[in-house]
Amino acid sequence: MPYNKDKRNIVFSLMLLLPLLLFISSCDSKRVYEAYKPVKGGAWQYNEPVSFSVDIKDTAQRYNLYISVRHSFNFDWRNIWVKIKTQYPDGKTEESSVNLPLSEADGKWFGKCSGDNCDLRVLIQQHAIFPKEGKYTFTITQDMRQNPLPKINEIGFRVEKWVKGE
Repeated sequence: MPYNKDKRNIVFSLMLLLPLLLFISSCDSKRVYEAYKPVKGGAWQYNEPVSFSVDIKDTAQRYNLYISVRHSFNFDWRNIWVKIKTQYPDGKTEESSVNLPLSEADGKWFGKCSGDNCDLRVLIQQHAIFPKEGKYTFTITQDMRQNPLPKINEIGFRVEKWVKGE
């Protein structure tokens, strides 16, 4: 008899868990790519760029591109300047400088902070078009006056589908 009761509990638990898992996985349906890379020793060096490779299949779709920064609550700057080098599937490259604002003028951090860590996603390009199918590599290098740049824990990169009207 106890076997049947245990079996019913397991089935009931799975019935409750399945909709929750489906809900969680559907919440981020726009995401095409997202990854984080740790910064060695929490101090970002000029000579330690972070690279992300994204395989793009749909050239008709427009995309939003983000850089994520996980930093210490005690980070000394309100922003971070980075260089982004984009390598296209055909080997062509482009480079640009981007300012990533991290806090308001009064020092209040953008993003979510918990304990000693803050997590922020910064939109760097909206409605981006990838002209060719294939692998695009984005290499991000810190471009601040201070080297190494302390209290940076991770750098992330996200590509998501742009949806008209949002």
